Amino acid sequence: MSEIKENLVLIDGEIMPMEEAFVDVNDRGHNFGDGVFELVPVYNGRCFALLPLMNNLFDSVISVKIPGVYMIEELVEFHESLIEATGMQDCEIYTQITRGSAPYGLAYPEPSVPRLTMFAVPVDRAALAEKRAKGVNVITEKDERWSRCDVNTLNRLPEVVAKQKATVSRAFDALFVRDGKITESTEASFFVYKDGVLWTHPENNFIHKNVVRRLLMERLAKDLDLQIIERPFDKEFALKADEAFLCGPRCEFMPVTKIDRGFVNGGKLGELTAKLQKAYTEFVVKECPAK
Repeated sequence: MSEIKENLVLIDGEIMPMEEAFVDVNDRGHNFGDGVFELVPVYNGRCFALLPLMNNLFDSVISVKIPGVYMIEELVEFHESLIEATGMQDCEIYTQITRGSAPYGLAYPEPSVPRLTMFAVPVDRAALAEKRAKGVNVITEKDERWSRCDVNTLNRLPEVVAKQKATVSRAFDALFVRDGKITESTEASFFVYKDGVLWTHPENNFIHKNVVRRLLMERLAKDLDLQIIERPFDKEFALKADEAFLCGPRCEFMPVTKIDRGFVNGGKLGELTAKLQKAYTEFVVKECPAK
């Protein structure tokens, strides 16, 4: 087994120890959050859904008009190089592209030279599995994020504050509520199962693009003969559901048994979330087989 090196980072295509990397004080990502990001799950030393996630990254780059410097093929190579260098088999690869360095000022310079940063983030999937076996509680938080959540920008302060509130409350995560309707959590999509139908918020500018949500919508739901309705709903609707769960690249399919002070299905786990997790795991095994 190769040695695990968690202290490596890739900067503009070059892998180096983190202690040798630095952030220019004039970098616009540092000063203004002027940049975008993406997270890629890694199983058995292989990237999961890498191309769709890199397409998401490029969509964000285009949306905020950061010049395109790298080809998708190069980013694929960078992911593989970083996995090999770190020796990490189960993790996430965080990729960040900022507009680069420039004299202080809101208007960005043209041309600009983007800055690429990538590193591996450890994920304790065994601990997540333990939570999955019991179900988790979540809290609700007013959704005060900007109206382009479909763009993965570095401006994540509302999510940081909501996640910290959940942590202090000993909750797994926070559900955002906009105009009385649940949109998503800080890191995952939110679904409820009620009367034989799955319900979730429509995929629009108020939620993040989510590769696991997409897999559920396009593949797993069809395999399990599930009907999905994309329509906003409130907390009371969710509390009356037979099941509720989060789904995302990090938590996978995580059953939610409590929202604020109310219980979903009396706090008991349902069968559907477990079936979806099993189907997802089988899909991952096929896509990312052990080497």
